[in-house]
Amino acid sequence: MRVAFGMLMGLCALLAGCATTPQARFYLVPDPEGKVGEVTLTNKAGSVVLNKANETVDAPGGDQAFTDARQADTKEIEETFGDAFMVMPLPPRGFNIYFDSGSAKIKPASEGLVAEVLAEARKRDSRDVSLNGHTDRVGDKAANMELSLRRADTVKTLLMKAEVLEEYIQIEYYGESKPIVPTKDNVDEPLNRRVEVVVR
Repeated sequence: MRVAFGMLMGLCALLAGCATTPQARFYLVPDPEGKVGEVTLTNKAGSVVLNKANETVDAPGGDQAFTDARQADTKEIEETFGDAFMVMPLPPRGFNIYFDSGSAKIKPASEGLVAEVLAEARKRDSRDVSLNGHTDRVGDKAANMELSLRRADTVKTLLMKAEVLEEYIQIEYYGESKPIVPTKDNVDEPLNRRVEVVVR
């Protein structure tokens, strides 16, 4: 049996008992943002596709065909996976902190985001904060690469002043190579002058 693709699939619930009891039961559950992907389960007898929230199917085992998919109710999902959901880590949370043109100075409108990053890191007791520095295409590539590093360093310094340990912070910097808004060379684009922060 193989899973071809899926955004998030509930762990299979292993079942025991008489010969008519399925060996496993699969559930497709939404991700933390409420999105539902698609999962294809395949064995020698055929395939079944799950693509609706809380859809479930039994796998009898061996070369027997899957049962028809059905919709599980909330109570069944909670009874089956309640304890597992309690220990699942929070999904990563991202922030974009924007900068003045040609500068490593944070724009006033983004200054409050640093406090939000800190609050998120403390809530999770995070040991993993990623800072990815970027620029727009004003200026030459070498200067923008250096500027993107300085922007990431600016955010790192603020986090460390608030007692986020340096070993918990990872920096990458890309200059003008990964814009949010693609532009021609030497075009001023505020959305590209940013540090992307991901707290895990």
